[in-house]
Amino acid sequence: VQPAKGFLSDTAVADMAARVEALGGYVSCKTNGDGSQSAYELNINYLDALGNPDMPGEPVARVARRFLSAQAIMLTLQGVPGIYFHSLFGSRNWREGAEQTGHKRTINRQKLQRSQLERELADPHSLRHHVFAGYQKLLAARATDPAFHPNGGQEMVACDTAVFALWRISPDGRSRVLCLQNVSDQPRGLTLPVTGAARLVDLLGAGAFPVKQNTLRLTIPPYGVFWLKKVQRGL
Repeated sequence: VQPAKGFLSDTAVADMAARVEALGGYVSCKTNGDGSQSAYELNINYLDALGNPDMPGEPVARVARRFLSAQAIMLTLQGVPGIYFHSLFGSRNWREGAEQTGHKRTINRQKLQRSQLERELADPHSLRHHVFAGYQKLLAARATDPAFHPNGGQEMVACDTAVFALWRISPDGRSRVLCLQNVSDQPRGLTLPVTGAARLVDLLGAGAFPVKQNTLRLTIPPYGVFWLKKVQRGL
């Protein structure tokens, strides 16, 4: 958490560390010059880090949607995304391993048995199945459009504070995709300016959204992800 200094207050970092511990993770601390201690590293599986300690036993589908919304942000950003193995397959905290090795980082480094992994992936009710299937859908959509080229353009969009929004633009400028990720547990209504398009079509299969008078209006569901390709007028 050291890079967060200057962006997050000491209180915010302490609150985040307490939340990580409440979600089953570990906090590694360092000793400061005055003898006090402060959080240095948060050791927790990323999927579990996004959870709510006040809502244990959440439905698998909800847990997966929340995680995939966060991962979708990474996939939309300019450059080449780095996907961690355990993120792709929806792993959870491995506290048993951390206790066995005595190393807190082991919590996120479980060694999986292939046969067990394949059984869980084949189970349509399992978390691994939900996460992996959703990830496959995101990656397949990303591969279809040149707007996601690593050297393509990127323009941030100011809108609802619960929605991460940006345009991705192909290197030749011919393809533009509006990427919307709702990181909240509530639906969010958006009104955004869009010029030069009759409609936007979701690459993830949610259909087409009309643009009227250079304005796009839509509601994005809780933890929803829309990747909306701009369709020029007359097409």
